[in-house]
Amino acid sequence: MLLRKFNIIIMKPRVFIFLFALSFLSFTSCSQKEPLKELKVMTWNIWHGGLHGSKAGHFEKDTINTLNVLKVIRQNDPDIIFMQETYCCGMEIAKEAGYTYSWRSSSNLSIHSKYPITDTLNIYKPFNSQGVIIDVKGERIICVNLWLHYLPDFFNDIKTLSPDSLILGEGKTRLKEITEILKEVDSLQKEYALPVIMGGDFNSGSHLDWGENTKKWHYNKVVEWPVSKLIADYGFTDSFREANPDPLKTMEGTWGFLGDDIISDRIDYIYYRGGKIKTKSSRIVMDDPPGGFFNSDHRAILSVFYLK
Repeated sequence: MLLRKFNIIIMKPRVFIFLFALSFLSFTSCSQKEPLKELKVMTWNIWHGGLHGSKAGHFEKDTINTLNVLKVIRQNDPDIIFMQETYCCGMEIAKEAGYTYSWRSSSNLSIHSKYPITDTLNIYKPFNSQGVIIDVKGERIICVNLWLHYLPDFFNDIKTLSPDSLILGEGKTRLKEITEILKEVDSLQKEYALPVIMGGDFNSGSHLDWGENTKKWHYNKVVEWPVSKLIADYGFTDSFREANPDPLKTMEGTWGFLGDDIISDRIDYIYYRGGKIKTKSSRIVMDDPPGGFFNSDHRAILSVFYLK
């Protein structure tokens, strides 16, 4: 009886060690078989359907220039595109680029995806915002595309108005629009319990870019831009600024680079909110496509996400 009892006592740690080793090997094997998914998302205002953009033609409209939009998209090969100013040609451009799934909510906005769009979501006004649910290899994501009002034109106002006046001006249009959009997006996310990626042309600067350390490039002004502040208050992360935390090292803009006396500023963004998403990288797309010209008054933003 003593010997049998002793054998039982000896066997327990052996069994424990064996099971621990087996579970560790199983975990390692699963980890190796299931790498993190990556998702490339682009937002781009293609400028009146992509008809503009000939250096020689001084940006006069020309249907040939839509080929340059196509080249930029093919060169960067995003999985999902939030497109603004779709108008005449954006849908055809996306189809030619090989995007199987698309939804156009208005003449202004369209979303294009390599992955299935499983549902469409009406958000605020279709000219200003749209939403879809996209199934990315089993991970469903709410994707929101938006365009906020182009007035007031702070690119001119910034030269003469005070920061307080600039902030006050935002409240009449863009802040009012984003307030309603965020309320509806917040409600949809709670309903579906899914992460959100939100991008578009916000026509507004970011409080993350207009700080003390950059004010000498901004007419010596620090501006707490209310649109970006409100989005941050709702818990959204600016993917570009997450990947590039020092604004002094990334002073390039997505708009204004065509003007001689206009600040080149970042007004196009890709935000996200949700525990399963993390930014891997984000950049402003600045390279001209081979044999073409980046023929929009906006640069695109391309963010690459990990889906945990």
